[in-house]
Amino acid sequence: MDGKDKQILDMIKGNARMSYQEIGDALGMTRVAAKMRIDKLEKAGIIRGYNTYIKRDNEITMLIDIITTPEGFERVLEYVATRTVDVRQIYTTLKANHIHLVAVSDSPDDIKYMAKIIQKACKDDFEEYHVRQVREIIKDVYGGIKYEHRSESGAVTDNREDNRRQDS
Repeated sequence: MDGKDKQILDMIKGNARMSYQEIGDALGMTRVAAKMRIDKLEKAGIIRGYNTYIKRDNEITMLIDIITTPEGFERVLEYVATRTVDVRQIYTTLKANHIHLVAVSDSPDDIKYMAKIIQKACKDDFEEYHVRQVREIIKDVYGGIKYEHRSESGAVTDNREDNRRQDS
């Protein structure tokens, strides 16, 4: 992967619907060359797919962190991967026996119930279990949410250069 490939990834990360022509024009190459590069990135598994982010105002995001016993790690991982419809992402980390889940639902009752069911079904394999509901998403490059600087009062501020000069 070279610099042009990285530029392509940066562009489509913000807008996966860009045409090959738009990508080619932005990078000084033909649309055919842009398509060939994207095909290569897809075949290599660097681009795994394209998603549509649908904003729902009533969506609730929950983060679940689980530390399992060494013997229970695979059982818990298999359970949360196959029996939890509201789980969008599952990560394992470099911390031993750590599983991190991101669950999303439009029903507070459903997502709380799912967290209780995981705890009940897997409790013998847990060393730690922590559930946290997300209050606000500050930045999500895949969901089109950009970070905006906030003042100490919590108000979103414009972080352009001309405003920074006024604060000095």
